[in-house]
Amino acid sequence: MSQTSITTKAKVKKLKVEEATGIVKDIFLDIKSKKGSVPNLFKTYAHKPEILRATWNKMSSVMKDALLPKKLKKLAALRVSVLNKSKYCINAHYNGLKQIGYPSEVLDQVKAGAYELLTEVEARILNFVDKATNNYADLSKDDFDKLALKEEELLELIAVIDLFSGLNRVTAILEIEKD
Repeated sequence: MSQTSITTKAKVKKLKVEEATGIVKDIFLDIKSKKGSVPNLFKTYAHKPEILRATWNKMSSVMKDALLPKKLKKLAALRVSVLNKSKYCINAHYNGLKQIGYPSEVLDQVKAGAYELLTEVEARILNFVDKATNNYADLSKDDFDKLALKEEELLELIAVIDLFSGLNRVTAILEIEKD
C-alpha cells in the first residue's frame, strides 16, 4: 500500500465526492440527502469505508430526535467541542445551531460557558456536560440529581458527549479543515 504525500495542513487528504464509488458513494449520497453536503470529516474517513459507515451510522443514531430533542443534543455537541478546543466541530455546530434559529449572542454565551440566555433545561444539561466532558471522575450523585433526566435520556446525553469527544480528537489530530 503506497502512502500519499500530503501537501496541505491536513494529515489525510479528503476524497472528492465525485471520486467516490461503491459503498463510499452510497454513504456520501445518504449524508448529502440528510445534511445538504458531505462534510470534510466524512470525506476524510472515506479512505476507510467501514469506519466511514460506522461513524455515519453512530452520528445518525445519536443525533436524531428521540427523548432529547436534536437541538438540545446540538447544543451539547457545541459545548463538548468548545471544551475540547475542536475548531472544526465548534464551527460546524455553531453554524448548524444558527441555521435552526439560535442567535449568535446565545451561542457566543454557550461558547463562553455562560447559560443565562438558555432555558432552565438547556442550562442544567450544559452544566452537566461541562463536568462530564473533562472531569467525569468527579461526577457525584448530586450532579445526576441536578440533571434530573430519566435513564434513557441520560444515555442519549452521554452518547452525545462520547461521540463528539471522539470526533473532536479526530478532527484536531488530523487537522481536518473547516467546511
